[in-house]
Amino acid sequence: MKLSQRITVYTTVTLFLILAIVNSGIYLLFHYYTMNAETDRALSQARTVVEAMQATGFGQEEAGSFIRASVPEGGMIRIVRENGDTPIAVTKNVQLNSVDAVYSSNEQRDDVLFEEIRYARAVTPVIWTDGSIASLEFLSPMNTHEETVGILRVILLLSTAVILIPSFFAARALSRFILRPIQNLVSTMNHIRDQGTFKKIEIDARAKDELTDMGRTFNHMIDLLKENFDKQKQFVSDASHELKTPLTVITSYAALLKRWGKDRPEVLEEAVNAIESESRRMKDMTNQMLALASGETEETLEVSRVDICKAAEGIAKKLGTAYSRKVNVECCGPAVLNGDAGKLNQLLFILVDNALKYSEEQVEIRIEGHNDSISIQIKDYGIGIPKKDQAAVFERFFRVDKARARKTGGTGLGLSIARAIASAHKGSVSVKSREGAGSVFTVTLPSGEVNV
Repeated sequence: MKLSQRITVYTTVTLFLILAIVNSGIYLLFHYYTMNAETDRALSQARTVVEAMQATGFGQEEAGSFIRASVPEGGMIRIVRENGDTPIAVTKNVQLNSVDAVYSSNEQRDDVLFEEIRYARAVTPVIWTDGSIASLEFLSPMNTHEETVGILRVILLLSTAVILIPSFFAARALSRFILRPIQNLVSTMNHIRDQGTFKKIEIDARAKDELTDMGRTFNHMIDLLKENFDKQKQFVSDASHELKTPLTVITSYAALLKRWGKDRPEVLEEAVNAIESESRRMKDMTNQMLALASGETEETLEVSRVDICKAAEGIAKKLGTAYSRKVNVECCGPAVLNGDAGKLNQLLFILVDNALKYSEEQVEIRIEGHNDSISIQIKDYGIGIPKKDQAAVFERFFRVDKARARKTGGTGLGLSIARAIASAHKGSVSVKSREGAGSVFTVTLPSGEVNV
């Protein structure tokens, strides 16, 4: 059974049960009170007959006359002795004499069903003409009660039908209204599965219900999947393009080496050097691409307390020695944060290495600790970056000057990796530069907890 049918059946059956319980309660309550009213009325009439007989004094003949005048239409009044004899029984329906006579020294009332007609019966003691205690039994047909209860049954059945039928169709409409977004979602998912393309569902911008939130969440998930897919696709495309150049160089020199290498030593040396250089460049590029992919997929960080000043001093010492250059480190205030020590070292290494590659003078590192963040500035006095290129320097494989990048061994991935590491730590990295004056890269990292 489909979900829409389940909703319809469940709603209708539930409503039917509620109506059945409520209407049954109303019917039974009404039946109980009207029944009591009829038997009370019969008892009252029986008392009236007995009080009238005893107040006036009577013989058996006068009593019979008085009882005949008081018998209700279709009912019966009779005197019942203790031994069950009935000295007087007055009725126009002789069949009622078949009803078992009831003697009681106390008043009592109940109802009797005889030949499918319900009677209210009242029994009250009476002093008979011979001085013995007898009972006056009063039987009165409950026509009004039966008619009223019958009308009530019809009204309750009709009202139940009148409520249930529209409710059934309302439940069907409601189930369709509720399930329409889900059906759209399933249809869109099937389309994505069959066509292999990303597709979002249409959402009413004015709607604010839970199903609309579900649709918005689905569309957001599709956006994320598409964004990651596009990133992956672009990454593969960029990597293929960038690896093509060194592979071409290696292939060309390998061919040259095969043809002339045995006879011309200068060709042999040039080819070996070129192949070694391009191989190393491919290795570096591959490692950096893997690091970049790792950063963009927000790999889980191994968080620990990291002293940025100590990390910067270590990087400055290593790279200063490697480049035989001076790298100054200035720390202003405590600069300790929760982060991945290895990745933060890599970030500092990339920025300082970049500054050393594109400048000839000293490089300065300034670290400032603030209330909720730490800023790191790496400043060089090199050639700078043209203003038009500054916004693109963090894009993958972007190089301001490709010829210069090849000379320095740059792959165009370092700054992208730096930005990915900063983003993984909920931080940012920016650049200010002026051609001929140098560049300042600023990294801002939160000093609180990093949620990964």
